[in-house]
Amino acid sequence: MRSNKSILGVLARLPLIRLFNLKWYSRVLPATLEERLASTGNADDHLAAAKVYQSKAQELEAEAVEFETAVSKIGPYEDTKGFRRGALMTAVQEKRHRAKQMQELYAAHLGKAQALHGTVQSER
Repeated sequence: MRSNKSILGVLARLPLIRLFNLKWYSRVLPATLEERLASTGNADDHLAAAKVYQSKAQELEAEAVEFETAVSKIGPYEDTKGFRRGALMTAVQEKRHRAKQMQELYAAHLGKAQALHGTVQSER
């Protein structure tokens, strides 16, 4: 019985393991795209960056929903002091905040791409 209890404890904590995978330190854009944006920054580069940011925002929002689902499945006797629920809700807030930042970057790069595309067309 002791071994079953420890296995269940490990399985119950699996969603918490993903909390440590917040990746605040990682880049979103590939290094080559970042370099191109810094040097030339044409409309195609900004459009590519916008797509990357939009994809990342959708990924972060999906992770937030996944954490919310995990919170809803926690029974009242599984987390009597609310530590696990609190940690998961903090992760939900952080993921949503990062998703909002990615959406803002998406909008900025899309606007820049459209502006550059408009200037290219007006020069012709």
